[in-house]
Amino acid sequence: MKSLLLAAVGAACVLAGVGAAQAAPLPANGMTVKEVQTWLLDSGYKAEKAKDGEDEYVRSAADGVNFEVHFYDCKKDRCASIQMIAGFDLDEKLTWEKANGWNSGKRFVNCFLDEDGDPWFSYDINLSPGGTREALDDNFGVWLMFLPDMKELAGWK
Repeated sequence: MKSLLLAAVGAACVLAGVGAAQAAPLPANGMTVKEVQTWLLDSGYKAEKAKDGEDEYVRSAADGVNFEVHFYDCKKDRCASIQMIAGFDLDEKLTWEKANGWNSGKRFVNCFLDEDGDPWFSYDINLSPGGTREALDDNFGVWLMFLPDMKELAGWK
C-alpha cells in the first residue's frame, strides 16, 4: 500500500513538472512592443507597429474589428501593462444610456464615448510581474470574446 502511494505521489510530481515545463514564461518586467507584435503574429493576427508622437503601439484586427495595443508603465522598452482599444465611427451617436448599460452589465471590457458619440472599448492586461504566454493568450481570448458584443452595441455590420 505504501509503495502504491509513493508511486502515485511520484507520478503526480512528474505530471506537475511537465505542466510547469510547458508554460512559456513572460519576462518579469513586462514586454516590449516588438515582443507583443511577434506574439500577435505568432497567434495568427496582423500586427503592425505604429507611432503616435513618441509612443509606439501595435495595430491589429480580429473578427472584422480593427484595434490597437497601447503600452503603459514602461521602463526603457519594457512595459508592465498593455491596453487593447477599439473604436467605431458611427453615423448616429451612441447614447450615454447604452454605454452605461454596457459598463454596468459587462465585466472586463469598458465602453466610453468620444466627443462625437462614437463608442470606444478598452481592456487592460497586466504583463508584470511576469506570467505566462498561456495567461496572455487567455486574456487575449477575453478581448476576442467581446468583439461580437462590441459590434452589436455599435450596430456594426
